[in-house]
Amino acid sequence: MKAVRCPSCGATMKRNGKTKAGSQRWRCPSCGTSSTVSYDDTAARLGEFLAWLTSKDTQLSLPGQGRTFRRRIAGFWRVWLMPEPTGEVHRVLFVDGIWLARGLVVLIAHDGEHVVSWYMAQSETSRAWEALMAPVPAPDVVVCDGGMGFERARRRVWPGTRVQRCLFHAFSQVKRYTTS
Repeated sequence: MKAVRCPSCGATMKRNGKTKAGSQRWRCPSCGTSSTVSYDDTAARLGEFLAWLTSKDTQLSLPGQGRTFRRRIAGFWRVWLMPEPTGEVHRVLFVDGIWLARGLVVLIAHDGEHVVSWYMAQSETSRAWEALMAPVPAPDVVVCDGGMGFERARRRVWPGTRVQRCLFHAFSQVKRYTTS
């Protein structure tokens, strides 16, 4: 084990009994500061989570039927990885928002084969669309549902890009007003 250093003066600390909870207490002989040392195992737990996530194992097959594992990795479910912009210029991009829950929409830019970028937001506002569009180079044409938030963002971020209204969304809007 590495020598424990004093956070105040930097001198080597000595063991000084245990806390009421059973943790090792350390005391600096130079300045008299007393403290406990905690180890950050977040990287190890993230590695454990990613190993499980990319394996074929179920949580039920883990020791204790996965209860300890679920407790240890609970915080990592809130991590939402953001895409790395490649800088590739696309001729056509399809953009739309998918509502996952009330107050949670995922804005997605798709090139016909792959998802180019995504952004999580509370609603389809122009600021949310700008956050999605900013790291992506402007395409020649963008296909969208025709929402006002997107159009305002497009004028700011991709002013030279032409817009094509999605036929499905146009058909759905007409059907909504005229019924079957």
